[in-house]
Amino acid sequence: MSGKAKNTHYEKEQKLLQKIEEAKKELQKLQQKRRLEIGQLACKHGLDQLDNQRLDELFGQLAQQHAS
Repeated sequence: MSGKAKNTHYEKEQKLLQKIEEAKKELQKLQQKRRLEIGQLACKHGLDQLDNQRLDELFGQLAQQHAS
């Protein structure tokens, strides 16, 4: 295999790795945005007044209802 072909393969690999990293960063941004939206909804409905243990119980119940 010539040096040019190896270099081309290497460049393609690097471009793909860069795209993967960019996609991971974009996914993290979207996940963070979703967490903020969920938090805003919780505050909108007064759930920020509850302690974390009670919130955990309520979210567990909601998840069970959603799964049914």
